[in-house]
Amino acid sequence: MRKEDFFEVLGELDDDIVKGAETIMKKKMNWKIWGTMAACLTLVFSIGALFINTRKEKDMVIESGTTDVAPMVYVNDTLYKQSSDQQGYPELRDDFVYLGKILSDITNSQSGDTDGVPKENFQANHPIVGCEVYQYGENIVIKINNAYWLYMKYGEPEVNWNDLLETEKEQSDPSYKK
Repeated sequence: MRKEDFFEVLGELDDDIVKGAETIMKKKMNWKIWGTMAACLTLVFSIGALFINTRKEKDMVIESGTTDVAPMVYVNDTLYKQSSDQQGYPELRDDFVYLGKILSDITNSQSGDTDGVPKENFQANHPIVGCEVYQYGENIVIKINNAYWLYMKYGEPEVNWNDLLETEKEQSDPSYKK
């Protein structure tokens, strides 16, 4: 069916009204098309920006010697590394002996000779300046965010607490009870 036949079926319509109706429909269609295109382009640019930013982070250059360094502190001429099983204590224990506070850290050191390892007494390689340090047997604990975290002498073999024999647990933790 042709357009003209359709209008004849509906009745006699003035040609000006028909042309006006066609013009209005075309204008509305154009705005819908332009709006859809603008939304699609916005989406494409947003996704592109996301991928570009992600790509930049992957290309970031990291200085050698400072990656994958465990949290460490240097206290009383001894280097300690945080226990690998993140062993901690919820409260201060009677057998913790207060030594002092962490005085500096090398996280923002401008000199390139730090290699990620603290070398001065009461210095850390992570931002814990002001945290309290306690002697605990041969190791130390540091109060960080109201919890006491175990740091073991660096270079000694680390053993998971659950793998120790009862006698070894008693030797390493004086307050350990079966």
